[in-house]
Amino acid sequence: MTTALYIHIPGCARKCPYCSFPVVAGKSFHEEIYLDAVAREASLRGGREVSSLYVGGGTPSLLSEEGIARLGMIIREYFSVGNVERVFEMNPESVTPAKAALLKSLGFNRVSFGAQSFDRRYLSYLGRTHGVQESFRAFKVLRSAGFDNISVDLMFGFPGQTGIELEEDLDALLSLGSEHAAVYALTVDERSVFYVRGERVSVDDQGEFYHRVCQRLNAAGLMQYEVSNFARLGFASRHNMHYWEGGDYVGLGMGAHSHLDGERFWNTDILPRYLELIRSGGNAEAGRERLTPQARLMESFVFGLRMNAGVDPRELEARFGVPLPDDQRDEVKALIAEGFLAMDNTRIRTTDQGRLVLDAISSRLI
Repeated sequence: MTTALYIHIPGCARKCPYCSFPVVAGKSFHEEIYLDAVAREASLRGGREVSSLYVGGGTPSLLSEEGIARLGMIIREYFSVGNVERVFEMNPESVTPAKAALLKSLGFNRVSFGAQSFDRRYLSYLGRTHGVQESFRAFKVLRSAGFDNISVDLMFGFPGQTGIELEEDLDALLSLGSEHAAVYALTVDERSVFYVRGERVSVDDQGEFYHRVCQRLNAAGLMQYEVSNFARLGFASRHNMHYWEGGDYVGLGMGAHSHLDGERFWNTDILPRYLELIRSGGNAEAGRERLTPQARLMESFVFGLRMNAGVDPRELEARFGVPLPDDQRDEVKALIAEGFLAMDNTRIRTTDQGRLVLDAISSRLI
């Protein structure tokens, strides 16, 4: 199976209060030193043919033009990246014509665009550093640079958000005419500032809003293919699909995860520790585990339930050489009887009701 490549750029202007990702806010992130470390790690992990490339963060678009060019050189030197999906995350405030043109020249062909909301009040609540008009300006810059594959991130379910406000955000999103949308309900992760502050969200409102999101986007031609992802025909995220289908991937950078042939390993998410480990030996691993064929089957099964197409247990059993355990088979039957899962021929998929409680379904199956 082919290998996807992920490169983590942790620098951010500041950390958003809902964020639970490994980031470094402010001036403590020095891109030259960090990219030196990524290059050293790439020399250890490289030599692979890459099926898709994703540069995420953090805020990768905060890199200078020199930093972006250096990153492109690192990728070319250590990996074989052909005519595949190449994604770069960008936030509106750091999109410039020069950076957009540079990314195109380096072969990037898809942008993940972090708008999050088109309401000034909720942008402030989320701690975003861009304004509403800046999102529209930045999107036009990307179009002018020749990007015809753009995914826009949007969040919903903020405390106090009304149905009218949600519809206005969806109107703004659809007015852009993007090829893809990733639309997420606000969650309060234990590693976020929101959790420390005691922020909570209304699950009931989020369920109602989620149904509205699905109806509006599907009607507009952005068809749902995964719990939070919607795309026009031919524009589904190949990189993410690779993850959800249980493929192999290599991750470079602070906090990045990798999976190769049933072995999962991950880097430290503390920047000074990452830099020191790379300097001393090129390997910043913080942990490693070997997955049994049974564990890989169940993990792929659960990830498959995220996708509208569902999953065929027989295909997974043939792929991993082990049967679906009797306990899990019984649990699937119970979830079907409860209306959370459905079976079409041999494929099992999550129902509309089940998508609202997918984490709970996963917990019951694993």
